[in-house]
Amino acid sequence: MLTYIKKHELYKELDNFKDGQFFAVIDQKVKNHLPQWISFSAHVFWLKNPEEEKNLEYYARAVQFFVDQGISRTSTIYAIGGSATTDFAGFVSATLLRGISWVAIPTTLLAMIDGSIGGKVAVNLPQGKNLLGAFHSPNKIFICTEFLTTLPQTEWLSGKGEVLKYGFLSKQIHELILEKAPMEEIILACGTFKKEVVERDFYEKGERIFLNLGHTLGHAFELNLKIPHGQAVAMGLKYIFKMMGDNKSLTLWSEMVKNLDLVPETFDLKEFKDFDVEKFLIYLENDKKKVQASIRLVLVHEVGDCYVKEVPLKEFKEKILEDADFQD
Repeated sequence: MLTYIKKHELYKELDNFKDGQFFAVIDQKVKNHLPQWISFSAHVFWLKNPEEEKNLEYYARAVQFFVDQGISRTSTIYAIGGSATTDFAGFVSATLLRGISWVAIPTTLLAMIDGSIGGKVAVNLPQGKNLLGAFHSPNKIFICTEFLTTLPQTEWLSGKGEVLKYGFLSKQIHELILEKAPMEEIILACGTFKKEVVERDFYEKGERIFLNLGHTLGHAFELNLKIPHGQAVAMGLKYIFKMMGDNKSLTLWSEMVKNLDLVPETFDLKEFKDFDVEKFLIYLENDKKKVQASIRLVLVHEVGDCYVKEVPLKEFKEKILEDADFQD
């Protein structure tokens, strides 16, 4: 259930657990935005650097922590933070005691429009992002945009990068971007769009795969360049369009980048001197969308009309190696 809520209403919801067992995974960076009693709760597993800690080592620590704290199958884990936090907490919830309930409270733009919605939960492996995961939906998702008032610029960049993806998937969202609509309106449209897609195709057997637009190259950029997820997705969009000769989509990409007040050079590969094409290809080879010797690319006919094309992985890697944009 997706609920848009004010901060004082959220505090009331959380205060229901003030004198009871409150199990949670929380990003330390949002500690000061929460009721004070949470800081002293014995049942909170705190994350300092969620994206770096979204791995098997911290997963084992979290599971042991909650078992030691007496968690049971009737308990609920609250996930408060960005996409990495909700991914991590959701995976802990999916596997602990063979699955318990969880609630997502996203605090970043990226998490509000994408990461916390859809029930895909995971941790990273050294070979790639989200390679160990499950489908486990939160019972509730509370969206409180007041968390965004102190959001760092890097998080705005990441969130808006993911908004670009939605601008190709939905005509309504595309128009909102071109109209420079308030971000709250765009957040609502993106969240609603993803929620409806997930309800129709929870296990990604059909249209949900279109939500991976920009992610095939994006995940490899993210791991190779150590950049925020949404920035990498925006780069993934730009370079897949360039590689596939889709100049129409590339023009639309540039228009939306401008209207979201983003700097085009932020997504230019030549700005990253430490890019390693060989490592990039290794990450690409470990992408979850690989099917035997091929890779599934999500491409765009036009706004609101995407399609999937399977390309031999060997051919795709050769195309990258021949592309001037990917050369040192």
